[in-house]
Amino acid sequence: AVVSTQSTGGQACKDANDRYMLCRKDTGADPRKCLREGQVVTNCTKLFMDRVYKECKMPLARHATCVDLSTRKFHYCRATQVEFDKCMLEKFGIARDFTWYQDKQPNEMQTWGEGF
Repeated sequence: AVVSTQSTGGQACKDANDRYMLCRKDTGADPRKCLREGQVVTNCTKLFMDRVYKECKMPLARHATCVDLSTRKFHYCRATQVEFDKCMLEKFGIARDFTWYQDKQPNEMQTWGEGF
């Protein structure tokens, strides 16, 4: 189930994740110095997954079961993925981003302002 929600969960908690990663970068990658930011990410993810389970329980269950039974060969599970993605879009307004990170141009990537 975690694999099924990685893309959408990342979108829902993007600000918290970005702040945590910025903290890690600014403190020399020492996660102990960013415990507060890490806790915000954990809380956001927990709340998000609770809502997903409540609103999209069956599409998530069908997709996760397909992924598990197909030994993570995702191409066998496109129909259940589409069903789950549709639920996420309808209930949360979150669409799956199929653009790979490495394919984005630098000006398309979000950056922090000078005053942050």
